[in-house]
Formats: sequence, C-alpha cells, structure tokens
Amino acid sequence: MTTQERTDGRWAGVGSDPALDPALWAALRALGHSAEFAAGVTILFQGSPSESMLLLEEGLATVSVTAADGAEVFLAFRGPGSLLGEFGYVDRRPRSAMVRAAVPTRCRVVPRPALDRFLGADHEAQRAVTAAVVAKMRAVTDRRVRYTQGRIGVRIARVLLDHAREFGVPGPGGAVVIDVPLAQPRIADLVGAKPRIVGLELARLQEAGLVDTGYRSSPRKLRVLDPDGLRRRLGEPAG
Repeated sequence: MTTQERTDGRWAGVGSDPALDPALWAALRALGHSAEFAAGVTILFQGSPSESMLLLEEGLATVSVTAADGAEVFLAFRGPGSLLGEFGYVDRRPRSAMVRAAVPTRCRVVPRPALDRFLGADHEAQRAVTAAVVAKMRAVTDRRVRYTQGRIGVRIARVLLDHAREFGVPGPGGAVVIDVPLAQPRIADLVGAKPRIVGLELARLQEAGLVDTGYRSSPRKLRVLDPDGLRRRLGEPAG
C-alpha cells in the first residue's frame, strides 16, 4: 500500500459506522494490532470462529456470503471507519459473511478477550458499540427490502443512487463517478436479477442520458450523469 493510498482519504467515511465517535474509535484501536491485506485477500471467512472484531482503517472491502448452491453473493462495500466482524462478536456465533480486500487494505484487529474486558468495564462504550451494530443491522435490512421491491429498473436506480451518494466523486458536467468496482454481477446480486437483465436495464438508462456504464473507461466505473433525473425516475424529489 503506497503512502498516497494511505493519506488521500479515498473512501473515507463511506460504508462506515457513524455511531462510533472518534474517542471510542481511538480507544478500540488501542486494544488491537495492525494487519494489512493485499487486494483480493480474504480478511474474514464465513463460518470461522468470531474471535475478534476489526476496525477498517484504510482501503476498501467487499462483504459477501456463500449461498447453498456454492455461489458467492455480493452484499456490500465497506470503507474506512467500518466495523468488521461485529455481528459475530455480539452474538458469539461463527462469521455470517466473508470479507475480502477490494484494494490494499489496513485493519486494526481487536481480540475478543481484550474487547470483552474493555466493554465490561465501560458500559457507555458497550452501549455505543451495541447501538452501532443494531443500526447497521437495520440499515442492511432496509436496503435489502428496497433493492428487491418494485420494477427491476427502479431497483437498479436505487442501487446506483445509493452508491453514488456513499462512494461518489465529482465528475465532469455534474456527473457523479461511483468510485468502487460496482460491476453488473454485483448489482445483479443486490437486486436479485440475472446479470444479463441488469445489463439491458443499464443500457436503457444510458440511452436516456442518465448513466454511463463506463464501457470505454479504464478502469471501468459507472457514472451517474443526471442524479436528479434518476431521482425523478423513482418519483423522488430532485437534489
């Protein structure tokens, strides 16, 4: 991981846990040790024991689950400020999902014994961590419902707008570049559709001047060309 990748703030504050204030984050960080993961390396394995909780400090991670048929299903991106493995820490069950580094990523690994002692002695911190876990669980549930209700074009538009808001960087002409690898198969996993159907719907949105699929760009990145137009398509207020 280069110095530039560590200091330019890319993805900072996205896919994160805002319920944790800086003082609590610093206190949790002091309990653990640093671990770096190359792009593509698995950080947490689904089904493994929940022996620690991680603080994602720099980089970007993907969260996925393995379905009954063995297929990997994408769930979300996580950026700096995110807790990883917190569900397993709270319920003391095996990891419910796999977390993999999408780019070179640095985490702080907090072992369960140290975290148990800290939270057992600080009830305010324990309440804050629990509140963050509950808030994320509610957000995940809400998003899952939103992404699987309505016409397929509406569901895809919701995915694009959410990721533009959380991971977007300004592009030319008021466009928003979705600065994470949100490929068609990942959108398909989120909305519960075939990648081919997602591709057709994205082509329609591109023909309408609302998005650019990034086919000619390298690396390929989706761009929302007209966020207000996409919101109007959903019946939501512009801005």
